[in-house]
Amino acid sequence: MKKILYSFIISVIAIFVLNKIIYQEIPEKATKEQLSEIQSYKHPLKSISMEYRDNSDLKIFDTILKDNKVLILGENTHIDGSTSEAKSRLIKYLHENMNYTVVLYEAGQYDTWIMNEEMKHHKLKTSADSIGGLGLFGYWWGAKESQPLIQYYQKTKTTASPIELGGFDIQFSGSVLAFKRGKLLKDFLSRNNIDIKTFPILSKHTDELNNFIYKKYVSRVLKGNQKNELLQELTRLEQAVLKLEKTPENIIYARYFRDIKDNLTKNWKFKPGSMPSMHFRDSLMAKNLIYQIDSVYKDKKVIVWCANIHSFAERYSKDYLPLGAYIRNQYGNSAYIMDFSSYAQQNNNGSISDKPGKYAIENVFHRTKTPYFFLNLRNIPESSFLKKEFVSTINQKTDMKKNWSRSFDGIFYIDTNTVLTPIKK
Repeated sequence: MKKILYSFIISVIAIFVLNKIIYQEIPEKATKEQLSEIQSYKHPLKSISMEYRDNSDLKIFDTILKDNKVLILGENTHIDGSTSEAKSRLIKYLHENMNYTVVLYEAGQYDTWIMNEEMKHHKLKTSADSIGGLGLFGYWWGAKESQPLIQYYQKTKTTASPIELGGFDIQFSGSVLAFKRGKLLKDFLSRNNIDIKTFPILSKHTDELNNFIYKKYVSRVLKGNQKNELLQELTRLEQAVLKLEKTPENIIYARYFRDIKDNLTKNWKFKPGSMPSMHFRDSLMAKNLIYQIDSVYKDKKVIVWCANIHSFAERYSKDYLPLGAYIRNQYGNSAYIMDFSSYAQQNNNGSISDKPGKYAIENVFHRTKTPYFFLNLRNIPESSFLKKEFVSTINQKTDMKKNWSRSFDGIFYIDTNTVLTPIKK
């Protein structure tokens, strides 16, 4: 019994000593030079608030984005409240000082079009505090941190330089639009003398489209070959609308029918969240985004709002090429990719979570004792460790080792992020 006890004690001591060596001494020695480099390259930022009046800290972007056409703003996760605030401040500055007049979201192409039209014309009589919900996912409009930007968008609509909003996703995104979707579709077809009854499956299930993305639900409702027949109906509808006059409304509805078909195909064919599913979606988002940039908003500067993982300019895996890779291939260095990262997250109850593993670069960022800063990786020498492989939690707060400088151009660092604060009604 004593031998077992002694063996256990020795094992505990060995583990403690090993942890002491690995977790403290090695990182301390290895990060000294890294800390020095980061201190010399970082550009401190004074605030992330849209209400902050001194924009001298943001003037660095006047030079960095001087010849830019497309600016991609990522986010580590969709619930990062401080990141939402920082992006909002940056968008306001770029709109007022650098002539960026278009913001395109990782949200439904049709849904965001409806939202943008409602902000201009108010035909649907949607309240100002819910108007974002016509086009955006809830985390981009239904939180305290996101409402100031939604209000700013609406305010610009009455100025000589309005911000135009759009999207490039194939998914349904507007929860406020959910119960209006079927009626709007029927009204559009009626106005254009397209008989919905000639599309029997769609006609019968128009109000269920939001639920058809769920395999179990659609399998209960559609029998036999009806799923394929629905997809064929959507293709025929797209072709019918394409024959109409090329008005903005007709064009967006044709693209809407294609997006619905692609969205249903993605959800029926692939496992949710799998790399093949991500690849399928990103390839189609890229087509939509490039169309928006080159055709709808030609000669305008465009800001793209999406998750970090979609922004990456390098292949993520053998099964997944992110949206950013298509954009980099299309626009080269006139597209700048800025991703966001943090050391930790403060939850609504005040607790701190999501600290990085021992090798992550965010530990070194934290040691700079700088609440907010920006690193422009484009201007850092090739000899720097930042241009080689290093571990970061910039992808969904998961420790990953990559040559990150190939995936994005700049890092916006927020030391302690916060979670979004839902608006209570």
